[in-house]
Amino acid sequence: DRPWVTAAETCECAMAHLGVGEREIAEQLFRGAQAMREADGKYITGIVHPDLVLFPPDERSTYSAAAVVLCAEAIEGTSPAARLFSDHSFLPPIIDIDPVDSEAPVAD
Repeated sequence: DRPWVTAAETCECAMAHLGVGEREIAEQLFRGAQAMREADGKYITGIVHPDLVLFPPDERSTYSAAAVVLCAEAIEGTSPAARLFSDHSFLPPIIDIDPVDSEAPVAD
């Protein structure tokens, strides 16, 4: 029942901002996620506010680290995969599929 911030969701939010062209906000969010990085390089899962309590206290989730890696790649753009989260112009157009006719007989 208290607000909390997670490294993964912060990075996901950053990628969403990057995807709509708000690079400065994306970079700011990514920098903010770095506050959740511990000395050993692992990312805590979340921080509960206003008391700044770690939750879960002993968890350093792999999905948090994965979101940070994906976000860093999206922002830096060091590989072709970076575009998947920030620039969809290279993807093929969406395939238009005709709606299913609910009155048509079903073939065996």
